[in-house]
Amino acid sequence: MKVRAEQQGKSKIKLTVGVEQGELVPHFQAAYDELAPTVKLAGFRPGKAPRKMVEDALGITRLVTRGLDMAVQRAYAEAVQQEKVFPVSAPSISVTQYPSWGLSKDEIKDSLEFEAEVEVFPEVELGDYKKVKVEATKTEKTADKDVEKVLHHLQRQKSKLIDTDQPAEKGDFVEIDFEGEHKGVKLDKMSSKHFPLVIGEGSMIPGFEDNLVGLKKGEEKTFQIKFPKDYHDKELAGQDAKFTVKVLQQKKVEKPELNDEFAKLYGHDKMSELKKAIGDNLQMELDHKGEHELQEKVLDKVLPLLKVEVPETVLHREVHRLMEQFDAQLKSQGVDLDSYLKSMKKDVAAFEKEIEPQAERNVKIGFLLGQIVKEQGWQGNEAEMGERAMKHLMDTVVKKADSNKE
Repeated sequence: MKVRAEQQGKSKIKLTVGVEQGELVPHFQAAYDELAPTVKLAGFRPGKAPRKMVEDALGITRLVTRGLDMAVQRAYAEAVQQEKVFPVSAPSISVTQYPSWGLSKDEIKDSLEFEAEVEVFPEVELGDYKKVKVEATKTEKTADKDVEKVLHHLQRQKSKLIDTDQPAEKGDFVEIDFEGEHKGVKLDKMSSKHFPLVIGEGSMIPGFEDNLVGLKKGEEKTFQIKFPKDYHDKELAGQDAKFTVKVLQQKKVEKPELNDEFAKLYGHDKMSELKKAIGDNLQMELDHKGEHELQEKVLDKVLPLLKVEVPETVLHREVHRLMEQFDAQLKSQGVDLDSYLKSMKKDVAAFEKEIEPQAERNVKIGFLLGQIVKEQGWQGNEAEMGERAMKHLMDTVVKKADSNKE
């Protein structure tokens, strides 16, 4: 087998591969042995008919195609190994010379020649990151008010809804239909049917829930309100709007007392134990948050020391991974990506462009950690090596905060 490698830019290589007739024989034979048993010929058991009859039944084109698939796959793998190429994507293959069919060297006319263009692991240069220093910050501590907030959320989960004919108050549960108008036009995104909420919990824009106080089941109300300036929908941010609301259901919320009996509902004998468990979980979340923020600070300092040309295929793959991840998050909230993009007046191409910087950063982080693994001479599972490299980077760069300082 003959192989010629040509550099096509910093992260792409073209392999020109030639496979001689004798080298094709085992692949063509394997193709024949695979396909022959699929032919049913009267008077013969599968795979036992004369070769000429089998070839006529299958068609030479089918046999050659299968044989070449096998030959190209094997030859490409050997060429990559021979030239010490490290692909990061599937190759683009074009056959430039086709051989004829045959099961011996003499039968096959012409050799197989093909070109394979493939993006490869780029050259990576990493500056002296050991000179970089990042000051560690003290971890944020859980506040009592955060524990109380979780407790009240658990309390709401165990609350009972009691029918009432009294005017709605803050803390009451209501189910409403509402329609919103902006500049005299009713908008679907400002309207909903059978929408549940607890008055005063702030699930709607400021001022909306205040207008529900005093209403009874079956009553309607129309009111003017202004969207917050920082509202996520830029079309509505800071704008005046009109809403018409009808109360479909109204119930008093009967909350259980926060005592030891309540704690037992969540697997603890005493309220103090439940509070401690909540506090520990919240502290764990804060620790993870602080660690992540510190990692981001370190990466912000070290990534500029990395020189690498990101292969397009790798970048596109990461863009699509981020899109799928975002789509999954939206679906968990009952929204799909198409609906989200329509509401934001964007198309897929624009959204891909928007997340491309984050995708490029993610890919560069991968190359950074990979280079550290290479420099340290470590070997092992890719995920484990990545974690080890990040720990090494943090241990090297982070300057521990003085524990005596407040």
